[in-house]
Amino acid sequence: MRIRVNAHEAPRANNGSRILQDEGHDAMLLTQRLEDVARASGDWIWETDEHHRYTWVHDTAPFGHAQDIRPPRVGEPIPAGQVVNWLGERELPTRDLHAVLRQGEPIVRLVTKEDHGGGSRYVSRSAVPLRHADGSLRGYRGSARDVTQSLDAKAQLWRRDEVLRRAKEQAEAASRAKSVLVSQLGHELRTPLNVIVGLAQLIQARGDGAGDPRCGGWIAEIARTGWHMVDVLDLLMELGRAGTTQASLASHPVDAVEVVRDAMGFVEREAVARSISVAFDADAPVWAVGDRRAVCQVVVNLLSNAIKYNRAGGWVHVRLSVNCGEYAQIEIQDTGPGLTEEQMSRLYRPFERLGVEQSGVLGHGLGLSICKELVGSMGGTLQVQSTVGRGTTFRVTLPVAGTKIIN
Repeated sequence: MRIRVNAHEAPRANNGSRILQDEGHDAMLLTQRLEDVARASGDWIWETDEHHRYTWVHDTAPFGHAQDIRPPRVGEPIPAGQVVNWLGERELPTRDLHAVLRQGEPIVRLVTKEDHGGGSRYVSRSAVPLRHADGSLRGYRGSARDVTQSLDAKAQLWRRDEVLRRAKEQAEAASRAKSVLVSQLGHELRTPLNVIVGLAQLIQARGDGAGDPRCGGWIAEIARTGWHMVDVLDLLMELGRAGTTQASLASHPVDAVEVVRDAMGFVEREAVARSISVAFDADAPVWAVGDRRAVCQVVVNLLSNAIKYNRAGGWVHVRLSVNCGEYAQIEIQDTGPGLTEEQMSRLYRPFERLGVEQSGVLGHGLGLSICKELVGSMGGTLQVQSTVGRGTTFRVTLPVAGTKIIN
């Protein structure tokens, strides 16, 4: 028997085959896309029934993934792990995964802590509810990912940040307490200093001791030193009230040569007592921008340290110059024992004396921290260079006052 094929039916058959091929290709492409999305969304995808038992599980983890990330098996109950946050802490009020699933609402990146292999692991799940025709809940479909490692890393990072935050708060509280202490001490010392200065001025006004030039000089030195100490205490009290002197220091042209010479006068007796020679080189005149009493106090502190911690019979060299026409530079070099790198790392901490507490040299460890803050508040910098056994050099830089401002 012959079967005749109509010439018009052959192209129609070919078209049907092509359509089936295209549909098959689209289906394969859709399957591949869904597989890729599932792999990107978790380590496994799953479905459960209304009794929280797995009815379908598909492992999407890539080849070579960690062996302890084992997907569940069909028929196993989904664990009723405790719901936690991304630090592994239980949420309040406490609830478990089964309680969440009973609500019949979608879940997004819900993390639970569950028992696994004799220990515990953290799993993040996202899922949508499945419903019967009558709307009742028949289970869930979703994805899951083992997030134990990432959650542990986040928890460790958070704990480290928390430790740093508490340490910072404690340091700030200690700094505030020390500032209050400095301010209170300043108030206590200012009254007797005012009395001393007042008595010295009264003696000068009455002419007592005028017959002995040395006595007159001593009285003048008492008055001059007393006024300087009053200024210092005023600075300390400002520091204690505000915690910083930046807002309280005025900026005016300051004759740096005159300030350095005044500062040298305050430490002259101390240098003579220890047989320390103090030399001064300056490019005269040098005018800086800042607060005169603050500049003087910085130089006095640095000179005093250079003398106190120097070797007996050593020397201190003070150089004053203008750097590149923009900065007034005060260098104070000594022949002391020098500083180690470890000591330099603690140099500007308040009440830090760098291990010389038992040396017999008087001090409270506040001088350099005050110098650092005073110089910074005037727009300058304080730098240090030191070599163990060869001495230390402190360098103060301040903006140079312009010619128009000076005149």
